[in-house]
Amino acid sequence: MAQTLGGPSVRFSCVLAWLGAALVVSACAQNPERLNTTFLDRYVDSNPTLAAFQECHGFSCSETSRVSLNRAEWSRVVAVFRPSAKDARTERRRIAEAVALMQRLVGTQTGTAVHQWTHKDLQVLPNLSDPTQLDCIDEAVNTWTYMTLMERSGLFRYHKVAQLSASGTLLDPRNTAVLHEINGDHFAIDPSLVDFGMTPPVIRLASWIEHWPPDLAAADAPPSRVDWPMRSAQN
Repeated sequence: MAQTLGGPSVRFSCVLAWLGAALVVSACAQNPERLNTTFLDRYVDSNPTLAAFQECHGFSCSETSRVSLNRAEWSRVVAVFRPSAKDARTERRRIAEAVALMQRLVGTQTGTAVHQWTHKDLQVLPNLSDPTQLDCIDEAVNTWTYMTLMERSGLFRYHKVAQLSASGTLLDPRNTAVLHEINGDHFAIDPSLVDFGMTPPVIRLASWIEHWPPDLAAADAPPSRVDWPMRSAQN
């Protein structure tokens, strides 16, 4: 059962301010992948376990819910990786599918298993204090947590979980979780580009940073579709 730990949702302007700070940090680091730990240091549980980890929601991690997965639930995640992938690209697709499954398993506990009406046309709209909505900070931190649980369980053969990456401008900032192919490239795993329950696109990180909006059809793992009833008040 989920336990909500956070406070009231932040306003969208506050989210932009935090994202702007992340861009400054990443720029100072002078690394082409713009990897940084700004939001990991602030919000993440550095040692998540299946018995206790947290989900960020409500925008800029203004709400955190403590959750857990039982053996049967985790076996569904493990099953996504069986049989073992024979190449890195196949493994990335399975990781993206497993992230979507983790979202569904966690969201049923926390109340975030709903249509993300703020995710529209590859942008994230203001959430109007709706705690069920997730912005790119929430999605990046949560995806890092989910992938870290997978990696530490020995499910990855070709990849490691990297730090988060930030890009965009002060008026249109972005954040994403990142996979690092061993002896290879970095890839963005960005659920903020799609609705809840959809397989998030896997995009080469250099392309995610430099080219916007991204061509989701050309992604390593193109997003799947899911239909949600629209909320008339927010659409």
